Amino acid sequence: MATVSDDELRQKLLRTVKKEVKQIMEEAVTRKFVHEDSGSIRSLCAAVDACLTHGLKKRVGGLLKSYTTAALFKQVAKNYQPAVVVAQKVSEIENELEMFKSK
Repeated sequence: MATVSDDELRQKLLRTVKKEVKQIMEEAVTRKFVHEDSGSIRSLCAAVDACLTHGLKKRVGGLLKSYTTAALFKQVAKNYQPAVVVAQKVSEIENELEMFKSK
């Protein structure tokens, strides 16, 4: 039985994420919006989760000033109003975690 190398698995995971993003973009164009309960959103989340589970790390230096979840939500919140509340909550939680770690 052939085993999949780490690099091949990484490439497969990244192709899957790209495919899911393309699917969401197509859905957004044809329907003018993408509902949060859409199967496309769930598929993208599963693909991203698989990448994170595999250990693929962030390499978005040009996109975000810092590499935190809060920074990602702040970036999304610039163009998507519902993400503002989520960004604030995530920022609060990350601040609390940093305070807890420093004690």
